[in-house]
Parts: sequence; C-alpha cells; structure tokens
Amino acid sequence: MTRKQYCDIFISGGGLAGLMTALSLADKFSKIICCDPNLEFESDSTDLPQDRRVTALFNSSLDYLANLIPLETLLTDCGKRLSEIEIVEAGEKGQLIQTTSFKSHSIDREEFGWVIPNENLRKALIDKVLQNRRITTLSKKGVKKVITRTKEAHILLSNGDRVVSRLLIGADGKNSRVRECLGINTNRISLPQSGITFNVRHQLPLSHKSIEIYKSGGPFTIIPLPCEDNYSSNIIWMDSNKNIDIYSHMDSGNFAMEITKRSLGMVGNIEVTSPLLKWSGTYQMANKLSHERAILIAEAAHNLPPIGAQGLNLTINDIKLLNEQLAKSEDPGDFKILKDYYSTRYLPTLLKFVGTNFLNLMSFSNILPLKIIRKEGVNIFANNRQLQSMLIKFGLGEGLFEVKPFSRTE
Repeated sequence: MTRKQYCDIFISGGGLAGLMTALSLADKFSKIICCDPNLEFESDSTDLPQDRRVTALFNSSLDYLANLIPLETLLTDCGKRLSEIEIVEAGEKGQLIQTTSFKSHSIDREEFGWVIPNENLRKALIDKVLQNRRITTLSKKGVKKVITRTKEAHILLSNGDRVVSRLLIGADGKNSRVRECLGINTNRISLPQSGITFNVRHQLPLSHKSIEIYKSGGPFTIIPLPCEDNYSSNIIWMDSNKNIDIYSHMDSGNFAMEITKRSLGMVGNIEVTSPLLKWSGTYQMANKLSHERAILIAEAAHNLPPIGAQGLNLTINDIKLLNEQLAKSEDPGDFKILKDYYSTRYLPTLLKFVGTNFLNLMSFSNILPLKIIRKEGVNIFANNRQLQSMLIKFGLGEGLFEVKPFSRTE
C-alpha cells in the first residue's frame, strides 16, 4: 500500500550535502524528509560504503559546520591542519622545473583549513540527523517523478510512496534525478581525462602541507592524511583516459614505482594502502539553480574538477546562502526567495566553474602557450604579496560570504 506524506522540505540525496542541508534547516522548519536511493541512514550500518577519500575544508566552512556537529571532537579525533600548499611545475621528462609555496601566514592565519576523512564527517552528520526529531530519513528510496505546482511539489518515490513538499532540494549528485525531472539542462566540459584517488604511505614526512604537481595530462595532488604520523597521504591523480586505464591495471609493484616517479620523489618511495577509486573527466554546471518550488545545490548544480579543494567548500556556501534566503520567509518555496537565491549564487558559482576548468585545461593540455601561462601566472602571484593574498582569499571563498577567523591547534 502506498503512503502519502507532507513536509516543509524534501531533500533528495543523503550524502554530505544532503545531510548538512537537513541539519541546517531543521531549526526553522518542523518537517524535513531526506531520502537516498543507495544509502542507509545508519552510522554503524555495514551497508555504508567505505569512503577512503578526504576533504580539505576551509576555515569558513568549518565555522559553519561547528553549528551542526561537534566539530572540535571531530578535528581532535581525525583532523589534520593544512597550513601550506606547494605548487610544482614538472617537465615532460619528470624533472622538477619550478616550486611555489603558498602559506597561511601570508593572510595572517594559522591554517587554510583542516583535512577530514569523508567517512568520519558523514558519520558525525548522520548521528546528528538521527537525533533530530524534525528530520525523517528514507533509506534506499529515490525520486522517480516530480510535478511542481504554484504552492507545492509532488514527488513520487521509487517504492511508490508520494510526498507533497513546500520545497524540493536536489542534492543528489552530478547525475541528479531531480534535475532531470525538472528538465534543467547543464553546461558540460568533457575532456578525454580520468582521475583516480587512493591512500598511500611514503618515505618522507609531509606534515601540514599539500602538494599539487602540474604536468600535461592533469594535476597530481598529495594531501596529508589525518593520523598520528606524517607519512600517510591521499593521492588525487588526473591524467588522460589512456594513461589512467594503464595505471589502473598495473600490478602493485609497478604502480608504486609509477606513483613515486609522478610525484617527482618529493615524499620518497610510495606504497599504496587502499583500493583505487576512479571517475571520468566530465564537469558540468546546471543552466539554472532554481525552479518552481525547487532548488539545486552541490554536485546537482555544479560538478568541478578536484582542484583547489573547491567541491565541498562550494557546496557549504550553497547551503549557507540557501539558509539565509529561506530565513526571510515563512514559505520555503516562495518564488521570490528562490529567484533571489539563483540570482545571488549563480555568478560566483559560474566563476568558480570556469576558473577551475581553465586551470584543469591548462594542466591537461600539452599546448605550449597554455603551459607558459600556467607557469608565469604562478610566478606573478607568488612574487606579489598583495596578488597572492587576493588569490588565496578568492580560492577560500572570502569576499563572497562573510568569513570569521577559525584558528585551532592540533
């Protein structure tokens, strides 16, 4: 027998974005439903996917998260301070050409942010969601069909149940079913490029520094893993489809040698400690972020290359602004509120989308003018303190939203 439920907010997507959105809006709205077709909403469930990825969260994002979860405990138990980003230009033969460091003290901060394992962050969010009586979770149920009306959105779920909501939020990833149901198209940038991510142990300590090595094919990023020592990291490696396919099928010994070579030996010999996770190099942004009684956030709205830790930090800025806009009206699906969200959020998001994709294209391409622009551009910013500060703050999202200093010791 099918059921029909009513709610103020319906969120499609039970990942980090959906969980944060539910917690963020639960103080204002009495009935929130969050569903996911693939995930269980149980923090200790064996059905939860093992996510070995990590997320670098900027200080402004951490300040916001502190209102949702016990952040201090999370950072103490499994966080890692990030206070330096080193940009490295590599030659085609694997030689180090140029190294430029951006340090947090250049903008008078102790750190840019913290690195947190996705799995630990999701568990902390789920624990708080399950404790909140205003939030109902629907495990292994997804959106099948959406019909919007002037005063409400009608949502048909995959199990046949129906939900009537004053606002529908699509936080269901780059292949968003909500976006598809609403008929919203996307602008796409597709490259013959793929990426892999995995964890490693290495010979030399990395401490609180992230390293991004640029070479044709794509960036190779080393992110320090939160642990007791400084010899474990997460690797994000982007390259041509052909090369990534070759690397993915190498035996462990040859693959470790290839990683050490691609890292220019900057952290010594490398040993892989986790399975590889692979994704394609197609990046997209929705043509619009709002619709009648509906809104798109996170990867449903924008899917960017993993450069400069923009992904989840950009998503948190989506949630911040959405929360601010919805506080202006008793009706969460008010046409003017959603229109204001779209008009305020679209341009900053578009700039990030164009900027990160341009950086990725410069790294992917073997065209000499683009390589020169990349190299000289880094030089210009590195040698001018004022420009460097502006670049860092733009990357951190400052100037687009109010940011409060966030300083902690490990």
